[in-house]
Amino acid sequence: MARVYRGLHEKIQREVALKELLPEAQTDREAQSRFHREALALAAFRHQNIVTLYDLVEKNDSVFMVLEFVDGPTLQDLIKDGPLPPDVAAVIGARIASALDHAHFRHIIHRDLKPGNVMLTKSGEVKLMDFGIAKDVDLVALTQQGVAVGTPAYMSPEQVTGAPLDLRTDIFSLGVLLYEALTGARPFQGKTAGEVFAKIRDGKYTHLHKVAPHVPAPLANVVKRALEVKPDHRFPDAAAMRRELDVFLAREVKVSHPALLISFLRHRQKLTETEALAHLTQAELGSIEALAEQRRARSARAKLKWVVAVVLLSLATGSGVYFLQDRWVPLVQKKGAELAPAPAPAPASPGRGSGKK
Repeated sequence: MARVYRGLHEKIQREVALKELLPEAQTDREAQSRFHREALALAAFRHQNIVTLYDLVEKNDSVFMVLEFVDGPTLQDLIKDGPLPPDVAAVIGARIASALDHAHFRHIIHRDLKPGNVMLTKSGEVKLMDFGIAKDVDLVALTQQGVAVGTPAYMSPEQVTGAPLDLRTDIFSLGVLLYEALTGARPFQGKTAGEVFAKIRDGKYTHLHKVAPHVPAPLANVVKRALEVKPDHRFPDAAAMRRELDVFLAREVKVSHPALLISFLRHRQKLTETEALAHLTQAELGSIEALAEQRRARSARAKLKWVVAVVLLSLATGSGVYFLQDRWVPLVQKKGAELAPAPAPAPASPGRGSGKK
């Protein structure tokens, strides 16, 4: 219902984002109401992980929100390049949970949490935006009872069934977002929205330990709890989910979280080394990248152990799973032992149908 421009506030020389309500939406009373509600919600927030609203302007029959300009990629852009490392995903998840906690305290439910509505700045900050279909639990709902509102793949079971919503619907959506960030794929997929809704309603998805065995169990458990079908089985609030993520990060991450995100953006080539060095020294950047390399090595070893376990299990159960020789190379051997070359295949003996007498 809106278009966003990059602009410049000439008097103070500050870059801003201008969000304009589209002409066709200006005649839609519900769209107008949503636009103004988003502005009111953003005006009430004062949080480092929520995009800031500077002004609401009505000019020449148009309505504009003047917003903080976020210079960086969306989480959706990053996921397109591949799954995120567990520590990076956890940092982003913790910051989003903190933003949701701030919004929920003011009785605002986001209702459209997805990677496209999360951005990372070049200074290592996480920004939650687009409260266009947010719901103020203290006001009369715009949407009729029984009507689903949101992006299908990220909706909670309550949303897809049209049941009453509370703050825990955003926790489910954050679980979907984290699952996608860690695996590169959405947990609930289908050919139609109806198929997706049915899987969400029934909680049918492949658990993280099967599709991403390298993800540490504490982080996988956070995602699993967030994706519980029944709201009472999820985290009671966003603050509780953030605390669990912070506990995981306290054990896994030994550098500042903004520094970790800057290093990750540099690794993904989303910012230049010059831009990274504007916030970190060369020594800090090198140290963080070295730690990241160690984590990638540990992750590779974990994946190898998982593959070996699958192979041994298949051999033990006779399930018929096998690897071609050119794709399966033993990577681990006992100290001092040498790998003997595979014996040459025995020549075929003459027999029936061989063409020889």
